Amino acid sequence: MTLDEECKGCLYNSQMKKVEREQGDIIKLNAFKEGVKKLCSNPPENYCAPLLMRDIDLYHREIFGCGIDYSREKSLFNLKLLSMEDELYSTIISSADPVESALKFAMASNYIDFARLCDLNEDSIKIVLTASERASVDKEVLNSFKSKLSQSKTLLYLHDNCGEIVLDKILIRVIKRAYPDIRITSVVRGKAIINDVTISDAKEVGLTDVCPVIDNKTGVPGTYLKEVSDEVKALLKSSGVIISKGLGNLETLYGEGYEIFYAFTCKCEHISKRFNIPLWSASFIHECH
Repeated sequence: MTLDEECKGCLYNSQMKKVEREQGDIIKLNAFKEGVKKLCSNPPENYCAPLLMRDIDLYHREIFGCGIDYSREKSLFNLKLLSMEDELYSTIISSADPVESALKFAMASNYIDFARLCDLNEDSIKIVLTASERASVDKEVLNSFKSKLSQSKTLLYLHDNCGEIVLDKILIRVIKRAYPDIRITSVVRGKAIINDVTISDAKEVGLTDVCPVIDNKTGVPGTYLKEVSDEVKALLKSSGVIISKGLGNLETLYGEGYEIFYAFTCKCEHISKRFNIPLWSASFIHECH
């Protein structure tokens, strides 16, 4: 998906708030601010939001000598939701439809996104849990998802953000319970970028104990096909089912020719209009060919 004007302002505002809170050198801060304004006002043709966010982080490294640090936020949400995992899993597998129930939690958990919402705190978890209760999954898409799971031998799960990876882990556990013959591979980011999941996050929440986890070898907060590893490209082509979490993966993969189930929270007006879904709704859409 090409870069929307909404994305430029959103990324600029959210990242400047974060950097202004944590960097006290006014000269460097002003240089960073001017540089990011230029990046947002004149991006290359056919750019998308994840590439712009990668450029903003690289410019931060140039000015301050390090990337924009979300390690504290990542660990906070990972550990908080990890402490809730057993209770949530018990609730989900006791429901009438555990796969649908787990899917709702995974969809709603994409609210935990520091690229869009820079002031998230622990209260955000309450919003996620409430949103999961309100969430609805299109029955036709859900039936198609279950049909694919029952017929497929492999599933590729493309992760997005911290915290929500615990709900992804629960969904994977539920899928393995319902479809024990399916082999699942998880993909995370290759480098730290915003609050996106890396191998260290996957280890922190125990995802590596549930299924194989690989990284995509890039620092783009999405699945940018021009830069991801050959291993990830091969899995995209060969996997029977693909689950893509979050807007970064959606914006880099939609329209690229793959059959994908996208699970996300609709946090942007242009996404709402593009897919005719309510803003801030937990969403599950199917791109098929």
